Amino acid sequence: MAYITYRGENTSLMLYGIRFPAKVPVLVDSESVIKNFRDRPDFDVQEEKIIPLEDLTLLQLKDKAKAAGIDGFSSMNKGDLIIALRGGSKPSDNTPPAGDPSKPEGADGKNADANNTPTA
Repeated sequence: MAYITYRGENTSLMLYGIRFPAKVPVLVDSESVIKNFRDRPDFDVQEEKIIPLEDLTLLQLKDKAKAAGIDGFSSMNKGDLIIALRGGSKPSDNTPPAGDPSKPEGADGKNADANNTPTA
């Protein structure tokens, strides 16, 4: 695998069925395709280059999420995808935030509706 970057200024290319936006590294798995790009002066080939997730495009993050088997990746935004790819999870919509007055527990963690008799 290698990251291939098209050096173009303001356009993108589609070669070998792969879209190459200008100056954005694209992960390519096929060794035969990588070999063809090594001889082209308008492309940079970096073997096993690590690119921070924040530098990837939304489409690239969705591709990574799909490959990682993350459920619901297609409706996630960039921040959510980065969290999911790093192993975090998006909080569910039905979990109340900490300190929420609708929580049934009291400050001591016990059920606030418990029928405790007051002590004198």
